[in-house]
Amino acid sequence: MAGSDDVIVVRTGGGTRRVRLADSLDASRAEQAEREANAWVKSLRGIPVDGVPLRERFTHRGDSLWWFAELYLHKMRVANEIHRALLALEALVGRERPTAMGVAGGTRAVRVLARRVAERDGIAWLGGTRQPARDWLERAGIVWRGRAYMARAAGPRRGRGGGRPLGQAAVAAFVHAAFWHGREEQYIGPVLRELEAALPAGDVALVGLGPDTSYKARPWHYHLTSRKQARAPKVTVEAFASGRALLPGRELWRRRRSVFASLRASRGLREAAVIRGCDAWPLVEPALMGIAYLQFPWSACVMDQLGAALDALKPSVALTYAEAGGWGRALVLESRRRGIASVGLQHGFIYRHWLNYLHEADEMEPAPGNPADRGFPYPTLTLLYDEFAAEHLARAGRIPPRALAVTGSSRLDALVERAAAITPDDMDRTRRAVGAGAGDALVVVAAKFSQIGPVFEQLVREAGEIPGVRLVVKPHPAEAAAPYLAAGGGAPHLTIAPAREGLADLIRVSRLLVTVNSTAAIEAMVMGVPSLVLGLPNNLTPFVEAGAMSGVEEGEPIGPALRALLADEGGRRAVLERSAAFMRRYRVESDGRAALRAAERIAGLAAARGGPGEVS
Repeated sequence: MAGSDDVIVVRTGGGTRRVRLADSLDASRAEQAEREANAWVKSLRGIPVDGVPLRERFTHRGDSLWWFAELYLHKMRVANEIHRALLALEALVGRERPTAMGVAGGTRAVRVLARRVAERDGIAWLGGTRQPARDWLERAGIVWRGRAYMARAAGPRRGRGGGRPLGQAAVAAFVHAAFWHGREEQYIGPVLRELEAALPAGDVALVGLGPDTSYKARPWHYHLTSRKQARAPKVTVEAFASGRALLPGRELWRRRRSVFASLRASRGLREAAVIRGCDAWPLVEPALMGIAYLQFPWSACVMDQLGAALDALKPSVALTYAEAGGWGRALVLESRRRGIASVGLQHGFIYRHWLNYLHEADEMEPAPGNPADRGFPYPTLTLLYDEFAAEHLARAGRIPPRALAVTGSSRLDALVERAAAITPDDMDRTRRAVGAGAGDALVVVAAKFSQIGPVFEQLVREAGEIPGVRLVVKPHPAEAAAPYLAAGGGAPHLTIAPAREGLADLIRVSRLLVTVNSTAAIEAMVMGVPSLVLGLPNNLTPFVEAGAMSGVEEGEPIGPALRALLADEGGRRAVLERSAAFMRRYRVESDGRAALRAAERIAGLAAARGGPGEVS
């Protein structure tokens, strides 16, 4: 990936100097890299391994493990790093026309690929690239992580998570244990409450998935201690599977070396690693090792655990909100094997470049050489926020329309409900809390600094040129205020919103919301506040192209767009009218009944399939 630490040494007729590679990766090239990386990952499924297409070569109880391999490659972003680095290097070479080049500092991907580009283009190379210690450490890390996971999976299971395995239930809801706050699941808590109210007591079983602490929040000693925060649900999926039930998955772990050997020996995979004329095998090979040592054994173990839970609970419906990820795909596969209906709940914005939701026509069909294969594991029913998401899944995901239903967003309902309850006194209090004067126009900035960072200084500077504008930053929960303040350079019109000020309160008193990729733009749209999207193209580009939001291309001035939305009443009204038309077309709305509608669809599906243990 072309980052701020990637420095290329170029020698031209004017001498030798150092240049930042990130300056050569504009938004359009980054967009191109995302598309090409996804296409590259998808292309691997048909490449022969041991004479058999990769999709058919590795299976678990007849189901293809390719569905998990592509997730690993997408999550590790090896293809994205390769394509971003190559596109940036090609742009740099085209601009600088160097006679010689080298690397002064940067990621391993850039160090490897810069030399490959030089060799391909006949440019003299300055320095070396070999980093054997780093290569060894990377492989050792994969081996250690694999052993650590399998050791945990082999430990005591009964009662793990603090409770006994549950009895039979009409609906088994599988939710990530890390996302509980108190007694409420942070993503789909309202739906679970409505579902429990709609069904007889005990007919909704809550089963925890994964660690009880999110990945970023786990301390270094997390895996070395059993002292973990008590959370609901009390029963985890691990509690259902006996050691014998996990033997099939452990067999895949025992075969990890031969699996990796087959992947590494594939001539087709070796040739596929030559990307844009450059040999990226040193970067691709460790990813293949990760598939063999980490992803395949984990996926098989998860399938075994989920299968044991479904056998014990015998639900009519298996419910999750992570249907496109590893846990979700495993759950759908095991539910499908047993004739159990599965439901996926949308829990956030579906980014258009998420490979999880991108499928080709052949993926939806059974594999020709595998009689047990039934195509990509999509849920019986996926419940979505709006028609915009449904259209994307039907078009880019090729999911049949009959498997999609729009029920709305309970998160949006809660936000709109809160906004409606805000009084004039509340609004005055919020304005005082962010230091706004009586005539100030508030512009709320809701974006991760990692996304808005490249243009934040420009935003602060150009907003400061407009009289009466106050920028109010609502930091992402996972980020601190320090980066915004540092980039803002002490600008007097910049304020960090106090943590107690909710997003609904801020949007309610704002004139404009500025973001890069945040769903806050959609929420502001429903509340009648226009949004300005920076750093285009990005994941909100479809909304900008549809006219629902305004946008600024990366590298373009921000000030004119700010003025148009803050001071030009005609232009502002036109944006709001287009937003309203977009919301009508795609049913982006809030009526306070989204959670109830979702619960009714789930309960109805359970009733149609029979009661607990009566799967039809």
